[in-house]
Amino acid sequence: MPRVIAFVNGSLGAQALRLLAPHLVGVVVHAPERQRAVDELARAIPSGIPVWQQVDGNALAACRPTHGVSVLYGEILRQPVIDLFPHGIANLHPSYLPYGRGAHPNAWALATGEPAGVTLHLIDGGVDTGPILAQAPVAVHVTDDAKAVYGRLMDAACSLLHDALPQWLAGALVPRPQPIVADAPATRRVRDLDRLLCIDPDATYTGRQLIDLLRARTFADYPGAPYVVNGHRLRLRLAIEEES
Repeated sequence: MPRVIAFVNGSLGAQALRLLAPHLVGVVVHAPERQRAVDELARAIPSGIPVWQQVDGNALAACRPTHGVSVLYGEILRQPVIDLFPHGIANLHPSYLPYGRGAHPNAWALATGEPAGVTLHLIDGGVDTGPILAQAPVAVHVTDDAKAVYGRLMDAACSLLHDALPQWLAGALVPRPQPIVADAPATRRVRDLDRLLCIDPDATYTGRQLIDLLRARTFADYPGAPYVVNGHRLRLRLAIEEES
């Protein structure tokens, strides 16, 4: 019988907790910014299961876990923690690995045209570099902005979670190394989005390049693409409507 410790965040993390409930022996919560997500996570944790706000290796080891599951968890799990799990830690990442390693894969799929998708993989010593257990591609449409792609990725991640996670816990999935792809980018950090997707008013873009950059930085309630004109720091967002 699997003994699972879950590392979770957000609504998708709450869904994972409900799916894993019969196997849970502990939960580590990465406290999200939105109180609604905190409340949803709290409701999904079975009564009597220990909960931690940060990783405590001794406490985790005391639970004698066999499997770990990470869903949108915002912290990097290091090797001493990984080694506590005989069957490893499966991480659900909203990109089509090896593309989209790191932060904001929804935006980068728009900005660069790289494939989008979701992947369940084992965590290793790198960031989103571990062997793949299961994955699914996700379509990106010309009318999408970053929020639309994010929503589609979350829907696909939910489906993959329900399909693949029980198979992994049952020992039915064989991990395979990530393919070596020449054009796969390096792991991206949160701050890379501003630095690499900053609009240069003096640069020459094709119309498609500029539109894709703006689509990548358009997400409701978040700042748009940064640019500077005559010392003024400004932000751009894009409104897209399909003509009837």
